Amino acid sequence: MGLRIHIKILLLITIILFSVSQMSGQKRKSAPANNTTLKEYFEDALYFYDMGDYREALFNFQKLWEAMPDNANINYRMGMCYLNIPGEESKAIPYFEKAVKKITVDFDKNSFEENRAPLYTYYYLGEAYRLNNQPDKALEMYNRFRNHPAFENRYNARMVDEQIELCERAKIIYSNPLPVSFENVGSPVNTSVNNYRPVVNTDETVMVFMTSLKFYEAVMYSRKVDGKWTEPINITPQIGSDGDCEPVCLSADGKELYLVRKVKNNADIYVTVFDGEKWSMMRPLNKNINSSRNEMSACLSSDGLTLYFSSDRRGGYGGLDLYKSERTKDGDWGPAVNLGKTINTDKNETNPYLCEGDKVLVFASEGHLTMGGYDIFMSQQSGKTWSTPVNIGYPVNSTGNDMHYCPTATVTIAYTYLNRPDGIGQYDIYRISNPVLKYAVSNEPASQDSIRKMLVRDRMTKDIIGYIFVLPQTRIQSTPNYLLE
Repeated sequence: MGLRIHIKILLLITIILFSVSQMSGQKRKSAPANNTTLKEYFEDALYFYDMGDYREALFNFQKLWEAMPDNANINYRMGMCYLNIPGEESKAIPYFEKAVKKITVDFDKNSFEENRAPLYTYYYLGEAYRLNNQPDKALEMYNRFRNHPAFENRYNARMVDEQIELCERAKIIYSNPLPVSFENVGSPVNTSVNNYRPVVNTDETVMVFMTSLKFYEAVMYSRKVDGKWTEPINITPQIGSDGDCEPVCLSADGKELYLVRKVKNNADIYVTVFDGEKWSMMRPLNKNINSSRNEMSACLSSDGLTLYFSSDRRGGYGGLDLYKSERTKDGDWGPAVNLGKTINTDKNETNPYLCEGDKVLVFASEGHLTMGGYDIFMSQQSGKTWSTPVNIGYPVNSTGNDMHYCPTATVTIAYTYLNRPDGIGQYDIYRISNPVLKYAVSNEPASQDSIRKMLVRDRMTKDIIGYIFVLPQTRIQSTPNYLLE
């Protein structure tokens, strides 16, 4: 009996000691990190940031911020991480706003002891404001940076001036919103993960898009039956993708799918064909299309005889240019022809799509009259030439990169992907209804619902910068750098 009691007492003491040890361990885990630990977080954060892994860098900077929430350097670093994560740029604003309260021109970027933010934090706060559709606040920050006594001979004045001009352009377009609706296509297409890069055929009965799965990016296929999209099928194995392909267009009948495959520093265009039951193994297009450089997008004419695509091959006007190729009698693709300087600029043009009986070309451009980054433009065919591209306006275009507008048979209905508060996941697929564009492609008489083109001209040089669509009743004022006619 005495032995049993003795054993019970020893067991009770062991349990108590173990519990105290656990509690002590929990307290140590929740205790503030010491300087050595914080310095390790700082060094790890810098490493991941330099490697371009902004989420991992953010995790480490977050640990530092929890210990030093008023440190201007850490707030600056937090802002830079968010600014480099697509869809989360607006989260950078409160951190940058805190960082600019303690600015220095002698910033030591590698020092853990540095508790100030660099002068160019003003510039990046301006970027965050601009990307969040706040051009007035962005202009204030750009000008504060540009006018600082330490700016001259230290920073790139032209780069800042370009951002100021972009903000003025954004204000022009932003002040003239067009009546556009965005409809989330819902489940089963959209899920809790990223769903993006949708392409549809002309009658919206076939859709192919990308979904982020646990270990790779999958190519998904869905059909519309009785007005509803069916459960998507993962066709990644069928077409022979290793998770390195993205769909770029479907033929009008939805039986030919074109994709871009990115391997290391090269991107080429591939095609797969649907036989009624499954998709074939994708194959690359010939050397008239795929060069030693990058081919980043493609679209097919409604009769399947002309391919439009983007490439940064030698001999173009800028970075990515738009080209076309005619299908030969043997069914292959002929020599590529550049679409010319009306369409192509000294920057990038990509993601072409045809609609309205192939009479309208829609594409993304960095070089025409944009609100910032890429915007969507449309051009109309007149004989063998294309008209000067017109910015299709806000809210399809924004101050961020707007690169995807896949139209159906008409330019007024298109598919895109967005990161919006009403989304199911992160990036969701949306159907856009842009009804006023019908007036831009028809001969209907003007009305209070129609739109007109407005010319934007450089105030100093008087050069034409580009065209935008505006509603008849809209009054838009000129800016310091631009005249409107």
